[in-house]
Amino acid sequence: MNIQNLFKDDTAVSPVIGVILMVAITVILAAVIGTFVLGLGD
Repeated sequence: MNIQNLFKDDTAVSPVIGVILMVAITVILAAVIGTFVLGLGD
């Protein structure tokens, strides 16, 4: 197992970053909508 090949093989980097960004955006939107709804409830 060559360590240099691990750094050269970046085919899976873009999908992982995309999934992380989608999850982060979903969590942020859920937090904003949740605080908005709870704020209206009070």
